[in-house]
Amino acid sequence: MNRSYQSEQMQFINTLLEKPGNHEHQMELRSTWWDKGFIDSDEQAAYAESEIKHDAYVYFTYPTSK
Repeated sequence: MNRSYQSEQMQFINTLLEKPGNHEHQMELRSTWWDKGFIDSDEQAAYAESEIKHDAYVYFTYPTSK
């Protein structure tokens, strides 16, 4: 078994990871979307109360009989 073989995709990923500053930039972008602070139960309740309830399928409404 040849363990020294690397596919073109893996070589590409390795060159991206070796670029200077790439890891810091990746962590900065990750923190934008994923690393959020803790939300306490009061704030969660406020979010739940302010949520607008929608029908199951918002693009279609059944005609009402007159």
